[in-house]
Amino acid sequence: MADRPVVNPPTQPDRLRAQWQTLLPGQPELGEELLRRWSEPHRHYHGLEHLADALGALTLLCPANRAESLAVWFHDAVHTDTAGPDEQHSSELAASSLRDAGLPPAEITEVARLVLVTIAHSPAPHDHAGARVSDADLAVLGADAERYAASVAQLRQESLLDDAGWRTARLTRLESLLATPRLFHTVVGHKRWEAAARANLTAERDDLLAR
Repeated sequence: MADRPVVNPPTQPDRLRAQWQTLLPGQPELGEELLRRWSEPHRHYHGLEHLADALGALTLLCPANRAESLAVWFHDAVHTDTAGPDEQHSSELAASSLRDAGLPPAEITEVARLVLVTIAHSPAPHDHAGARVSDADLAVLGADAERYAASVAQLRQESLLDDAGWRTARLTRLESLLATPRLFHTVVGHKRWEAAARANLTAERDDLLAR
């Protein structure tokens, strides 16, 4: 009997490449440009793993429309560890790239808007698309404790702050998140991730305060 050929499982970039092809057929160059951006060497948290996780979370929330999926693809396409400006530049990149790709103007406007929702993760009450994109971006907060801890370590690797600066900035961020009445704005996201997220955030805060 002849040996069966060894078939290696698809890599994460290959899986993402296939998802992009389904999402926006005929635009492989744009997909490759986005994958290149998400693979930049300075990224530790805001890389391919986060992109794949956020896309997976979006699928769990509901069958998302194309604009929502594109918003996730673009939401951290520009990353310089400067929250706010990074999302603004990512939104501008989405608008220019999708215009060149020939998408309808209304859809381009929606994608660019949804990228900006990920700055504050505070969509308007009836912004269901914004709620889904926001929840997908933050879903890692409600992951199991090991995955959550790994994501925090990845964020630390990206930061240019020294240890004291990181501790201060991180505690401020944790207190802000814990003071938020509702971290997840969709019914599904709230049910799936809210309690675990608050447990993760509280444990991290208490650990930092004990140091």
